[in-house]
Amino acid sequence: MIPVSSLDAGMLYVETQAMPMHTMGVLLIERPGDAETSALELIRQALEERLHMIPPFRRKLVQGPLKIGDPYWIEDPEFDLDKHLSHHVLPAPGGRHELDGLIGDLAGGCLSRDKPLWEMAVIEGIEDGRIALVTKIHHATMDGGKGAALMGQLFSTEPHGDVSPPEERWVPDREPRTPWLMADTVRTLVGKPRRVASAATGIVSGLRGRGKKSDGAPKEEKPDKPGLFEAPSTMFNRALTPARVVGLCDVPLDDVKAVGRALDATVNDVVLAASCASLRAWLLSHGGLPDRPLVAVVPVSLRGESDNKDEGNRVTIMRVRLPVHIEDPVERLKAIHEIMRVGKKGQSRGGGGGGGVLQHMADIATNVTVPVFLTQLLGLYSSGSVADRLPAPWNLVISNVAGSPVPLYFGEARLRQLYPLGPVQQGSGLNITVLSNDSRLCFGALGCKELVPDVEDIATGFEEEIQRLKGLI
Repeated sequence: MIPVSSLDAGMLYVETQAMPMHTMGVLLIERPGDAETSALELIRQALEERLHMIPPFRRKLVQGPLKIGDPYWIEDPEFDLDKHLSHHVLPAPGGRHELDGLIGDLAGGCLSRDKPLWEMAVIEGIEDGRIALVTKIHHATMDGGKGAALMGQLFSTEPHGDVSPPEERWVPDREPRTPWLMADTVRTLVGKPRRVASAATGIVSGLRGRGKKSDGAPKEEKPDKPGLFEAPSTMFNRALTPARVVGLCDVPLDDVKAVGRALDATVNDVVLAASCASLRAWLLSHGGLPDRPLVAVVPVSLRGESDNKDEGNRVTIMRVRLPVHIEDPVERLKAIHEIMRVGKKGQSRGGGGGGGVLQHMADIATNVTVPVFLTQLLGLYSSGSVADRLPAPWNLVISNVAGSPVPLYFGEARLRQLYPLGPVQQGSGLNITVLSNDSRLCFGALGCKELVPDVEDIATGFEEEIQRLKGLI
């Protein structure tokens, strides 16, 4: 059995029907050449060959009575691949509107805790003949960086790439018995005070480290971080409902890099600037701009190349202002570049303590109470629409994940686009995630249907802003 970290466990405990905590990927691939075998069967065969390369896909969650003890991952003794696959055919004409609608339907609802926390939908009937694979993986299982690495395991870098056989036979675990789980629950309760004290000490140490400045650092370089409740109120900063909508687009990665080179900005700066421009246009068409910049949470991966085998989440976060009040595209990009430059320098001076502080905060949140109470508290927060009455700590999440720089193949079929979708949180009904794949930069926006029904306009605005910036250089 593998213990679930407090950060990953927290993502399980805060999940409600209105706030599912899974990430998604929409993969558009060319139709496999074997016309005699159904697409679903081809996908199933390929997954079966690769399951040993994706350990989380055969691990399920176990926890003690009343869900008070620590959760664990075990190799599911009743694993059945067919329980994770579904088949869908788009209604005519099978265009982007129909595809986005089905993906939005799939995005709603929580994954079943009775089996490994993932599903995959195979979608046919797309007008250009391609097939869509829609993956749905709980955030407690892996973060965006690990999810992107997963693509290298599901796909090959050349047509008909060989799949290495498993080094040893997979052996499922036995379900832990009730006496063991009860004893583990007692051990968990006894250890909670010590865990809280240790985590509190870690937070103090981490914050002290982040506050130190290196000798000679100019005073003006200190990052101007947004206040805790500085985020302005917008139409998408309300209590969530279960229904979801998606907006997808993709742009040439070379265009994004060219803009960055010409204006001395990073790819991430350009992504944030294009997102900011799209949000500005959307806000202007929905009642006007707020009186201050938006506040975005930008996850930052803590994974190094040696960490790719680690499961779960290895992230910290930055809270940054998005200057939606700046009208000029170039000035807006320059402002974001400066915000990110100073913010990263401040994070660097802190020695990377942000990730540790985030982990310690999760340790405290999961140990000052019991999981079932925490889940019920979040459910009450959701059903009571408390998020409508409290200021939001941030407006939205914007993630930029590095994908494969080379073409990927599923058998002989090439992966053409890979659109990422991240979860939304109570009080923040919009998530933007961008992922590079081969020569494309793929944009995915997931929104609460009640709060952002026209989320596809945000995707369109992102694409238009990249074209606008490209035309200015």
